[in-house]
Amino acid sequence: MKITVIGCGNGAFATAADLSNRGEEVTLFVHQSHKKNFDAIRKNKIIKCKGKGPNGSIKIHEVTHDVEVAMKNPELIISVSPSFAHEDIARTIAPYVKKGDKIFLSPGSTGGALVFAKVLQEFGKMEGVKLAEVHTLPYTARRVGEDGVNISLITEVMYFAAFPAKYNKEMYDLIYPLYPNIEIMSDVLETGLNNGNGTTHPAPVVLNAGKIEYYGKHYHYKEGITPSVGNVVQMIDDERKKICKVLGYQEIDIKDRLYKMGYCPRKDTLYDCIQGSKNIFLPLEGPNDLNGRYLVEDGPYTLVCMVSIAKAVGVETPLMEAIVNLAGALKGENYWHIGRTLKKVGLDGMSVEEIKNYLLNGKE
Repeated sequence: MKITVIGCGNGAFATAADLSNRGEEVTLFVHQSHKKNFDAIRKNKIIKCKGKGPNGSIKIHEVTHDVEVAMKNPELIISVSPSFAHEDIARTIAPYVKKGDKIFLSPGSTGGALVFAKVLQEFGKMEGVKLAEVHTLPYTARRVGEDGVNISLITEVMYFAAFPAKYNKEMYDLIYPLYPNIEIMSDVLETGLNNGNGTTHPAPVVLNAGKIEYYGKHYHYKEGITPSVGNVVQMIDDERKKICKVLGYQEIDIKDRLYKMGYCPRKDTLYDCIQGSKNIFLPLEGPNDLNGRYLVEDGPYTLVCMVSIAKAVGVETPLMEAIVNLAGALKGENYWHIGRTLKKVGLDGMSVEEIKNYLLNGKE
C-alpha cells in the first residue's frame, strides 16, 4: 500500500519503520519547522530499529518536508502525532486533500478525528473523505539517537472507529491488514473516551509535582503511582466510565484495558497492575519536569475534552475537574480556555441524540 506517515516523534519513526519492513511503500512527512528531527535520516532514508518488531536498518521509500510530495495520491494517510498537533496537521494537509482520501489517526487520542473533520469542513474538503482513529499508539517506542527507535511493546488491542461511523466496516477492512489488533467500537467518541492517558497521566504528575521539580528525575509509573495515587487514578477512571454508560458505550475498567493491551498483568488494584508491568511501565523514565506531554497534552487536550463531554450529557466529574484546575495552575495557564472543548471538536450546542447522529453520519 502507498502510505504517507505524518509525524516526527517516537510513534512516527516506529510506524514508518514497521510498515516499511512489512512491505508497504511509506513516505515519511514532517513539516519544515521540525526538519531537525529528520536530518539524520533524510539522506539515506534508513531508520535503525531494535526491540519488538523490526530489527536492524529499515529502508524508508521517501522522507520529505514537501507536503505536495507527501499528499500525491497516497492510498492511506496516517497521522502520528500528539493531540496538540492535530489541528495544525489538518490545516497543513487540507489544501491537498482530495475526494476519496482516507486518513487514519494513530492515535486519535480524545477527539482527534473530530478535530480533523472540523478543519476539513472549514476548507470544504470533507466530502468523500473518510477518517478513522485508534485510541492509542500501536507501539510503545522511544527514539534512540538521531536515526533510531526502540520498540518495547506492540499494543495487543487498539479500539478503532471511523468518522463518520457508517464507514466503520470499510475503514476497518482497509486498516486491518496493517494492524490486525484493532477492535471496532461504535464511533470515535467511544474510542476517545477509552484513551487511558487522561486517567493515568495528569493526576500522578500533579500529585508528584514537588518531587519532579525538586529532583529533576522521575519514574512516572514506578515512583509516581503509589497505592494512594493509584486510588485517585481509579476514581478518575470511574468518572470516565459513567460518561461511557450514559452514551451507551462499553464500560471498560482501566485495569481490564491495560491488561488487554498487553501493558500489565490483571490484578485487584491499579497499583498492583502498574507494579506488575516490569518490562513496560516501570523502566520508563520521566517526566523529569512539568513540561512533558503527560501534563501539558493530557490535561488540556484529554481531560478537558472528557469533562466537556460529561457536561453535555449530564455527568458530574469533580475529580477530573480538580486535576484540570491544578494542572493549569501548575503551568500558570487556563486549561479550560486553551483545551479541547466541545466547540473545538464540532459538538457544541448539540443534544445527545444530535451528537450520536453526527458521529454516525457526519454533516448531512
